[in-house]
Amino acid sequence: MKKCILFIAVCGITLGIAAVAMSQTYFEDNFDDPKASADKWVPLSGEWEFKNDEYRQLLNSVNCMSVVADEFWEDEWNDYTFEVRGSKVSGAEGFLIMFRCQGLMQPRGLVLEDHPPRMANLKPSLEYWWNLGGWGNQRSQVESWGGKAGAHSNHTIEDDEWYNIKIVNKPGSYTVILDDEEVASVDDDTENGVGRVGLATWSTVANYDDVIVYGPDGPSLPVDAKSKLATTWAHLKSTK
Repeated sequence: MKKCILFIAVCGITLGIAAVAMSQTYFEDNFDDPKASADKWVPLSGEWEFKNDEYRQLLNSVNCMSVVADEFWEDEWNDYTFEVRGSKVSGAEGFLIMFRCQGLMQPRGLVLEDHPPRMANLKPSLEYWWNLGGWGNQRSQVESWGGKAGAHSNHTIEDDEWYNIKIVNKPGSYTVILDDEEVASVDDDTENGVGRVGLATWSTVANYDDVIVYGPDGPSLPVDAKSKLATTWAHLKSTK
């Protein structure tokens, strides 16, 4: 009996190590360290700041964008889940959550800041964004420049509410999830699903927190149990 118990315990440790080895956190930022976060993001337009452990876009204007820096993204990533929490402060619309972005983003009448160098050199230009609370906060939809739009829904965005936003991007499809409810899944193999993630607003002031991007095997187990991301992931694991 003792041998069996010991064997099970050892197996449990082995399985735990294997799970950690297979997990794939590609990128994360809970904005607790403004200096570290500043290295991870490249604002293209708008007025962005790191304050109170959040990433804030302060300008009530159109097409305000910030994307992940070259040093924190691999161009071949095309099978990932992107999670972020967002809260609208004020304005006519909601959030634009960007994914599958490569090349130069569309300026839409603005003068954009310099893109991450490697991103700017990629061809063709491609841009996807889940427009939550668009069209005067009347509905939501995935829009794209160079790709395939879809995922229509009637979701709107309330001021001062925090929303859990998830995009599951695959080489041949993408699925959008809001507050743990699947909104839509769209078949789309444009450029094999490649392209980095970003955050954006349109005629809205908004705050973002708890960004994480991970591969098909799930996020890595958090090292820092005090972090917000660690707490969130622990909660999700405990409720499955």
